Amino acid sequence: MKQEKSDRYLILEKYLLKNTKAKVGIGILLFFTVIAILAPVIAPYAPDEMGFVPWEKPSAEHLLGVNSYGQDIFSQVIYGSRVTISVGILAGLLTSFIGVFVGLLAGYKGGRTGEILMRIVDVFLVIPTLAFMIILAAFLPSMGILNLIMIIGALSWLWMARSIRSQTLSEARREYVDAAKAQGMGTIEIMFKEILPNIIPVVTANMVMVVTQAMLTEATLSFLGLGDPSLISWGQMLSVSFDNNAILYNAWYWMFPPGFCIATLGFSFMLIGNSFLDIYANDRGGAVSL
Repeated sequence: MKQEKSDRYLILEKYLLKNTKAKVGIGILLFFTVIAILAPVIAPYAPDEMGFVPWEKPSAEHLLGVNSYGQDIFSQVIYGSRVTISVGILAGLLTSFIGVFVGLLAGYKGGRTGEILMRIVDVFLVIPTLAFMIILAAFLPSMGILNLIMIIGALSWLWMARSIRSQTLSEARREYVDAAKAQGMGTIEIMFKEILPNIIPVVTANMVMVVTQAMLTEATLSFLGLGDPSLISWGQMLSVSFDNNAILYNAWYWMFPPGFCIATLGFSFMLIGNSFLDIYANDRGGAVSL
């Protein structure tokens, strides 16, 4: 047991603690996570509080100025991190669960089962995902955060399934899989107990990619006015600033902060994903990058 813990720490130290991309990415993610958790403490005002001079420029009292409704923009950016991060992570987890299961099953079973699953994936890949999401969002009676997570998660797993399938096809031919079959292990047991642990770096790298995609999709839907209007997110802030002609008023302090936060958080997930692919590349002797 002590040896296992020692080996895990050495792996963590070698690939994450000494990996510059991982340290920077995790640092940025932790920064935004702390902000989201401590939003009521950090934000000087409630995000929906109205009572300030509209279009007021950044000052000591309002670090990022005031929007057209008389609301403090800095407070909205702080609270907006909660929705954007929550949607990204939860929708990303749903996407990962579906993508990993379909990819493992298609790669391990192969044959007719694998072909049918991949043809289903190919059919859905032809459909413009964003356009399909917009249609679904338009027909739903209300776009709450749960519906948003379900829509994004249910339609974003296709490329991940193909990626996991390709890795599973390679792993399924290895000796440890034959040994597991000889011991009488079932399909699900081999998939999740034997193959999955050996492709965790690839799964993790794909996971952080779909989390990034989920955050960008939420921002896009919110920007198009299809998000939950009762919740403040970075995408919703961009949408409202655009609708209120912030460009004409030269209100960069309203448009730039949420866009910068989305880009920075997405960049952090990209760095984390690349660091996990480094694990796989070094272990397998390949050069892989996102």
